Amino acid sequence: MNLETRVGLFVLIGLLVFGFGIMRLSDITFKKSYKLHFIFDDIGNLKDKSAIKMSGVEIGKIRGIKLENGKAKVTAYINADVPVYANARVKVQATGIVGTQYLGLTPGTPEAPRLKDGDTLYGESKQTLDTLVEKISDILGGKDGKSGIGDDLKATIANLRSVTDSLNHAIGKQRDELKDMVSNFHQFSADLKGIASDVHEVTTARKADIDASIARLKSILERVDDIVAKIHRGEGSIGKLVSDKEMGEDVKQTVASLKETAQSARDVLGRFTRVRSFWELQVRSVPAINGYRADGGVRLQFRDDKYYYLGVSNAGDRKYEFKEPEDYEKKSTLTAVIGKKYGPATLEVGAIRSSVGVGLKVYPFMPWADEKSPARWARGFEVNAQAFDFGRDEIRGRAGRERLFSRPQYNIGAAYQVNRFVALGATVEDLAEVKQYSMKTHVTFEDKDLSYLFGFVSVAR
Repeated sequence: MNLETRVGLFVLIGLLVFGFGIMRLSDITFKKSYKLHFIFDDIGNLKDKSAIKMSGVEIGKIRGIKLENGKAKVTAYINADVPVYANARVKVQATGIVGTQYLGLTPGTPEAPRLKDGDTLYGESKQTLDTLVEKISDILGGKDGKSGIGDDLKATIANLRSVTDSLNHAIGKQRDELKDMVSNFHQFSADLKGIASDVHEVTTARKADIDASIARLKSILERVDDIVAKIHRGEGSIGKLVSDKEMGEDVKQTVASLKETAQSARDVLGRFTRVRSFWELQVRSVPAINGYRADGGVRLQFRDDKYYYLGVSNAGDRKYEFKEPEDYEKKSTLTAVIGKKYGPATLEVGAIRSSVGVGLKVYPFMPWADEKSPARWARGFEVNAQAFDFGRDEIRGRAGRERLFSRPQYNIGAAYQVNRFVALGATVEDLAEVKQYSMKTHVTFEDKDLSYLFGFVSVAR
């Protein structure tokens, strides 16, 4: 090979490499494609020669972007083997929040006509970060003279601060009375504990006697069964004497009665463990009187679905009754009700604040949130209502501020059981007359000594 041939071959190879490089840099391809136009209101930062993707796979390139009639017109070339239909959707997308932008294309369905070379499709404008920030700002700050969420949050925080200050002020004024009340409850509990201890000593000896009686009954029953068997077979003089059917039936009934007696004895012992008692204390903060009201009582639960409650509402000396201008609730009224559970609802009937009434408590989320569910926190939400004093026709109130009450008292409220000891809630009281609002804190604790005492009383009864 002479020198001229080698030089020519070298130049030819160089030209081929140069041409290939130009094609790669210019993004020139020999794939068959067809042209489509996309019209957008806003394309953001979309650039010429950006990719067009379908399901994450690149199917074409953008070959031109220009402004036409106030809108962005994007010219793109799509691979010929990729069909695009008239009901296709196209929008500007990005690989991340600030990543490279491209056109995302959804092909549509074959029921619509297939787009041909040069057809136009209207695209969906991209929501820019500035637009989102502007919308969030409008929501928080408000727009067109309307208040936003930010204003509502400020008002809510201000209301909570006002309620907290009122509660602190009310508790501060009545601190000594609260201390005396708690001290009295503590002393009462201590006295009951001493009584329960004495009862325990008595019942311990009695329990041993009952156990011995049951053992003797069991022994007697075994002997009676053996005797009955012999009598049934006609063995011995007694068997011959009472071998008739009528006498046999009498003996069988006697044995059955003895078995029922033994079962009753076991039931009596079981009452000790079934009875549960709970002290319930409640403080109601009432803004209308700039003070609080205290309630307290005991709940006796003999079964899981039934209980008895005895307590005092608005505890205090009656000579201070109606002390404040807007105070219309009587002091130291009695509440004694029977409660029965029906699924997620509890019905109370009896005396409410020294008058006949009914109450209802509903746990709306209990059927859908069991104790092992992630949403078990919702089980503690309660909606409650009371209706009582149906024949009310009296004048109440501070001197100079008296008013006539002639309609029944209706209360409605809601509460949430924070844990097994504490519940927080709010109530609107006396809806038909004065509509007073109150925030309440309810404390419950179990007294096992008191449970043992009532278990003993039920046995003695």
